[in-house]
Amino acid sequence: MSAGKKKSAQNSVLTLGGELTIYTVTETLSRLRAYLKEHDSCELDLAGVTEIDSAGLQLLLWTRRTAAEQGARFHLAARSDAVAEVLAILQLEPVFDDGSATRAVEDPA
Repeated sequence: MSAGKKKSAQNSVLTLGGELTIYTVTETLSRLRAYLKEHDSCELDLAGVTEIDSAGLQLLLWTRRTAAEQGARFHLAARSDAVAEVLAILQLEPVFDDGSATRAVEDPA
């Protein structure tokens, strides 16, 4: 799992890429904890996530809940097809969709 920060107009966006799976969730959790301590809003760019499993999904749900408990805004700035597919299959789009998250890669077909 790779992570980086980029500045948007008002916030710092945390970019996650690669696998968001049981094999990377511990490392990603520590990055997310540090990020949440430093910011009063949580904006994630998941456009580079190539694979997500139930551990990765649990981490996203934890992040969303923790941000809410801290009174912070939670937003998915972008999501890859892998993330969008899992959210669709599990019917979790309404949980993560505030109307502004976009799919990172559109199906050319």
